[in-house]
Amino acid sequence: MFVFFLFDSVITAAEELDLKRAMNEALEANPEILSAKRSYEAANARIWQAASLTDPMFSVGYDKMTADRMLTGEPMKTYEISQDIPFPTKLFLRAKVASKLAKMAYENYQAKEKEIISQVKSAYAELFVIYREIEVNKEDKSILEQLSQSAVSRYKTGEGPQADVLKAQVELASVDTELVMLEQRRLTAQGRLNVLLNRDPQDELGAPSAGETIKFSQTLQDCYALAKQNNPELKAYRYAIDKGQAAYHLAQNEFLPDFRVTYKQMMNDEKSWAGMVGVTVPLWFFQKQAFGVKEMKSELEMVKAEYAAKEKAVLFDVRDAYARVEANKKLIELYETSFLPQAEETLEASLKGYESNQSDFLTLLDSRRMLIDFKLKHYNAILELKVALADLERAIGTDLDGSQVKEVAYEKK
Repeated sequence: MFVFFLFDSVITAAEELDLKRAMNEALEANPEILSAKRSYEAANARIWQAASLTDPMFSVGYDKMTADRMLTGEPMKTYEISQDIPFPTKLFLRAKVASKLAKMAYENYQAKEKEIISQVKSAYAELFVIYREIEVNKEDKSILEQLSQSAVSRYKTGEGPQADVLKAQVELASVDTELVMLEQRRLTAQGRLNVLLNRDPQDELGAPSAGETIKFSQTLQDCYALAKQNNPELKAYRYAIDKGQAAYHLAQNEFLPDFRVTYKQMMNDEKSWAGMVGVTVPLWFFQKQAFGVKEMKSELEMVKAEYAAKEKAVLFDVRDAYARVEANKKLIELYETSFLPQAEETLEASLKGYESNQSDFLTLLDSRRMLIDFKLKHYNAILELKVALADLERAIGTDLDGSQVKEVAYEKK
């Protein structure tokens, strides 16, 4: 097991920004999630509507012709009520289609949640790494100021050239420029996270806090299996296939007749009444119902093809994210076990050499620059790892950890 201490310190100028709190806020307030949720609720409300009969028709009339034939003289008042009744299997299949559409809407809602959570985790990681880069550059500036003072002192005593003083000042200006750019990146990343939380982009957020531990032990095949089982977009497509099959069977049932039941009462002296049952005749089936079946069959095959394509795309996303996780995991291990310790030793040796006049100021600056470069690349690898983990979680449809963390433990099988 390799344990990488990624977020090993916390920068706290304001209240710390906790990832779990940020994710919960996004789930509650993000407008895209709320829109998907309302879409699901609307689709769910259509199920009972699809299973219901149409409203009955009630009619009131006055019949003068019948009254004349019966020699009553007065128009006869009639009341009539009728109800259209589809063939029983049609109501069931219409409700089934609506039910599958509701389940599709639910999975789309889940997919939107996972998409936004993935973006929150990525934005959170980016903001954290930017804070760490700012801290590294501030530490670098402090070191450069000390080196600049040393160069000035050596120049005044004649032990060092003026060029060393100028080089130190140029390096300080470069660090100041980098800090300005990092502040711009911080504001951009903060604004992006604010938008995901449905806040004003200008709202000030606290520094991202450290978290707990992720244990990532899944193999690539494990991730493939999880994606096929849990990815909400694939689940939505499976429900779309079920809906297509129900719609196809419904189209076949359109060849069957529907019914109309009518009751009529005539308000004469004898209060006569009449009942009637009507049946629809699909006379134009060769133009209407037959092509309806063909349409639903084609749509079903289309959805099956889309599902196959989507499954391949999801598995590619899993493979890509998993490869990035593995690559950045190895990079982090190299930086922490090799590059950074060696760069620190090199800087220490260069400093001692400069103090003893065994190496020049340029060598010292190069050693310092190499260490800073490795530190920044180390944090960039951490960012890429976090983004890859968030992408992997979205692709497999389940959380690997549930929170942004302080250290990541990797178990190799």
